[in-house]
Amino acid sequence: MFLAGKKSTILKSEHSQDLTCPKCNKKNATKVSIIGTYKHLFSIPFLSGGKSGTSECNKCKQQYTLQNMPANIKLAYFELKETTKTPIWFFTGLIVIKSLVLIKIFSKYF
Repeated sequence: MFLAGKKSTILKSEHSQDLTCPKCNKKNATKVSIIGTYKHLFSIPFLSGGKSGTSECNKCKQQYTLQNMPANIKLAYFELKETTKTPIWFFTGLIVIKSLVLIKIFSKYF
């Protein structure tokens, strides 16, 4: 069992209507995904590790990471990333610890 580590999850995926695959030239076949990573302790998420992205063609199964994405797919990726928010559950551990500290502080006064 790992005590601490990093995990990732898909935050949002979208099939863009105007993208064409550079390899097979099929239209409406490219899926762009935003992947969020978080750091955990005992499988409880504590900190957000940022967002990254991938794209995959459904027909030829060609995958691109952000570094080697063509320009038109990269533009769709950045538009999707703008609308994707980091989930609040990425910070569950910090919220619980802050709540416990506040309860401990205020319990002395009441």
